[in-house]
Amino acid sequence: MAEEEVISPTRALVSSPRTDRPRQLAAAALSLSSPRAARAVLSAGKRFYKTDFYAVFPPPENPDIFTEIREDVHAQKKKVANVPYSLAAMRQLSPFIDDTIDLLASRLTEFCPAATGVMTPGGGVSGTARGGHVDLGAWLHYFAFDVLGEVAFSRSFGFLAAGLDVEHAIRTIDEMQRYNGIVGQIPEVDYLLRRNPLWKWVPALDPSNALITRIAIEEMDKRRPFGGEKSGLGGGDANDDVGMLGGAGGEGRRDLLASLIKGHLKEGSGFSEGDVFAVAHGAIFAGSDSTASTMQSFFHQVLSSPRVHASLTAEIEEAVRTGAIAAEGNVEWTEAQALPYFQACLKEAMRVRPAVGLNITRRVPPEGVEIEGQFFRGGTRVALNGWVLHRDRDVFGQDADIFRPERWLEDEEEARTMERYMFQFGGGSHVCIGRNLALLEINKVIPRLLRDFKFELMYPNRELKAKATFFVVQEGLEVYIEKKSSAKA
Repeated sequence: MAEEEVISPTRALVSSPRTDRPRQLAAAALSLSSPRAARAVLSAGKRFYKTDFYAVFPPPENPDIFTEIREDVHAQKKKVANVPYSLAAMRQLSPFIDDTIDLLASRLTEFCPAATGVMTPGGGVSGTARGGHVDLGAWLHYFAFDVLGEVAFSRSFGFLAAGLDVEHAIRTIDEMQRYNGIVGQIPEVDYLLRRNPLWKWVPALDPSNALITRIAIEEMDKRRPFGGEKSGLGGGDANDDVGMLGGAGGEGRRDLLASLIKGHLKEGSGFSEGDVFAVAHGAIFAGSDSTASTMQSFFHQVLSSPRVHASLTAEIEEAVRTGAIAAEGNVEWTEAQALPYFQACLKEAMRVRPAVGLNITRRVPPEGVEIEGQFFRGGTRVALNGWVLHRDRDVFGQDADIFRPERWLEDEEEARTMERYMFQFGGGSHVCIGRNLALLEINKVIPRLLRDFKFELMYPNRELKAKATFFVVQEGLEVYIEKKSSAKA
């Protein structure tokens, strides 16, 4: 493990001796390493409810789907939010995701060498060098943000166009997640810090001044009064079943915010204006770092293994040759699903480096419960961590510590078992509501990039620099890049 890698306390458990016995984290908190125990805890209806750790995440006055710890209220909010987050709804927004992918490809092309020579890392020109070089991880992060802007508000945040972290929004979110991860361990401290009303008098400390929050507030204000043309509902009946494209959140489409407004207007929904803001705003905070981290892990793991990289490249080239995917333009969801080795690589990347780095915590039901022959007292906090669960050798094999996509292709029954014990999106009634969008983005952009560009790690023996705030924030995915001769600009 590289010296520069910053490891969370939970990450240390990955290298601990294998045991199914719970590990005590505090007086009334236990960490579970068994995937079967984790499934029992996270399954819907088992009454293992979220702890007050999640109450620290903003905005506290209007928790979103992720941060709401009241189960009845969570169910009510999720009923409304599930509709625009469905895969069918997300796929209707594919054209606008495609536009963002086109922009990413165009910006990456700028780093590719010209035919007459290649810029080397030292700034010189060489006709035999490996190609131009780029911080691919940073650009994937910019892409994830801009896609969420398009999906949530029908407007890009401008990260790809600017080629930088606009107004340090990424850094701000990372710092907020670090705060959430630490203060969430002792939630009462939040009242002395971020919930302290005095913070609002210090502009640098007021969360409402952050770029993403400002845009969310602006978009809410622009669409008032709700129910009219400006809201993105096209003046239609809020109780009808118009599809996602039935109104105009922008450019003839209905974005996430417009669909949430529709849910708010529906009689008896119980979905307040505050809920509209919280869910739309929360989509950016929850979906940007997590999707970027998954893509960064995918590229690093694949490019670190010449064998895997060669096999994946061959699959994509063969798909182009046979017409299974187009030779130019964007890759469709269904086309990516027909690439078995790519799908295996994606599952394996999410297995060995899940995007969530901190523990998922739940509280044992008051009457207590027995799990795998062990009794847990009511009120005990149990902690689950994908970095640990996904390395269980009984489920994932004796080589569970290594990245080997072939494990997903060797036996269908074993693959189904492994899928059953994957927790990269959580599980049960609290499974990540944005998983369809994340998977849609990833399945469209990564095959396109691998088809159009050649990539090689600049530092093949160097691990990604990673730290777990809540999500695993990664740096250091620096690559040589070259446009493939068959790819059109």
